[in-house]
Amino acid sequence: MTNKTIYFIHAPSTTLGRSPLQRGFFPYAFTEKYIHSLQSELDRLDVNMNVVADDTESEIERLIARAPALLVCAPGLRYQFYHRGFDKHKIVWLNVAEYMSADVQPVIAKIFESKVIG
Repeated sequence: MTNKTIYFIHAPSTTLGRSPLQRGFFPYAFTEKYIHSLQSELDRLDVNMNVVADDTESEIERLIARAPALLVCAPGLRYQFYHRGFDKHKIVWLNVAEYMSADVQPVIAKIFESKVIG
């Protein structure tokens, strides 16, 4: 298996009128908890992927250039994350319960369903 990256999107895309101080709807600690849980499960399953927090301010062009294996989006971003041009089958939209409890099963299922690891 090749080493691929999963980006965790935790803030809305840049739009006119959005405050640069707006960094998502939940404290960053929840993002760190989810990333840690997902990385632990990937390591346990021996899936050679890295999970990192998005550092592009949710700019889809920069994300596409990095060729991510998957994008995992925090709750509330379904209509606030501009994702045109990216394969919609490689995006996981988390709900609040999955995110708050660090339930990584939707992401693991998507990895095996879409054969991202192959």
